[in-house]
Amino acid sequence: MPKTLLIGWDAADWKVISPLIDAGEMPNLKHLIENGVMGNLATLYPVLSPMLWTSIATGKRAHKHGIHGFSEPDPASGGARPITNLGRKTKAVWNILNQQGLRSNVIGWWPSYPCEPINGVMVSDHFKDAERDYLAEDGETLNPWPLRPGHVHPEALRETLAEVRVHPQELDGETLQLFVPKAAEIDQAKDKRLHSVAKIIAEAASVQAAATYVMQQGDWDFTAVYFDAIDHFCHGFMRYHPPRLGWVSEADFALYKDVVNSGYRFHDMMLGVLMDLAGPDTNVIICSDHGFHPDHLRVQEIPNEPAGPADEHRHFGVFAACGPGFKRDELVFGATLLDITPTILRLYDLPVGEDMDGRPLLQALREPTPIALIPSWDDVPGDDGRHPEDVRIDPVDARESLQQLVDLGYIEDVGEDRKQVAETTVKELRYNLARDLADLSLIHISEPTRPRLVSRMPSSA
Repeated sequence: MPKTLLIGWDAADWKVISPLIDAGEMPNLKHLIENGVMGNLATLYPVLSPMLWTSIATGKRAHKHGIHGFSEPDPASGGARPITNLGRKTKAVWNILNQQGLRSNVIGWWPSYPCEPINGVMVSDHFKDAERDYLAEDGETLNPWPLRPGHVHPEALRETLAEVRVHPQELDGETLQLFVPKAAEIDQAKDKRLHSVAKIIAEAASVQAAATYVMQQGDWDFTAVYFDAIDHFCHGFMRYHPPRLGWVSEADFALYKDVVNSGYRFHDMMLGVLMDLAGPDTNVIICSDHGFHPDHLRVQEIPNEPAGPADEHRHFGVFAACGPGFKRDELVFGATLLDITPTILRLYDLPVGEDMDGRPLLQALREPTPIALIPSWDDVPGDDGRHPEDVRIDPVDARESLQQLVDLGYIEDVGEDRKQVAETTVKELRYNLARDLADLSLIHISEPTRPRLVSRMPSSA
């Protein structure tokens, strides 16, 4: 049975890619497209990446999979923490494959911390996060940059993979000039944007290094690799992308106009390496959770509301695939990000869950056999590589349970600041859930909690 390589490029957009392919600057993606299929991939609302990438990995919308935002309450501190996978309440595609005895590698998926004990390797989305003050001026290491438990499974690989990470301070000027040709002219004491470029490059290189190492270390059936770099390049530097808009200064445009295109070229280079390692008999899928406005629709000011930067996103991302399971030189119409997991299941001749919101992209498959269905993969017993049930939590319920203990005097009140952060986090999670239900015209499902969803949100909700 052919292997499958799923590559996630957050915010990738055909409006940027197509001119680069035409100019010969993304040869690896061009090769993939010419030997496979391509099309737009419709996103979901709200356009928030942790929700969307979990939908890609499960084939289900947020109200079914349980991931509703960027952060969640932290029962330990009483404050908030970056979103984890502990609140995900359904199986991801790698859990389904785990039950079939198939080996998966999952690198950097958002969210994937703490790593699940799958049959294979998992590297968390926080694996790449760099610490400050890593090197002294003489190049000696000041901070050993430890990799804490929970970021790599199996644990035996943690120290090895920690060594392959790239820190922003390790990048040389020649590398930075590929993205900012006039980098030497920047006063970095006043302008921190070059450091931002370095950070994005290093984080993507760390994910690539982990993926290439793992892919070469043992047999695997499915590998998923997620990169957030295009999204970060775009949020930081799309305003300087050609053509120059009237509200962008000529000086800033001259310095940073090449960053976004260079980021795409960088991803094409990494794609070539991943495809070579996967081999020609592997099904390769590239997708993005949404696009990013590169033209006159670029946003000058970000709205002051939860997840305001999402206004820069475009409703359509990218889908491209090639390999023994896909047709050649075909366009795919009507695809949504909910269709990725059902399509992968068909590549493995596995049934699709009736509770999934997506469908297999049969028009893209070389041999579109009839769809087999199963009521729900969540009802199938067996080792699925998820966290034990006593570890999985509903973060909103966890926060409310914590507050009950505070009110009863069983634990110490952690103070107003942390409580306020946690309360705001809960509001945003409920707000995002309400938007997901409203987008599907299912707001009536949450009627018992609707007053809590909206009554304490700002008027913009």
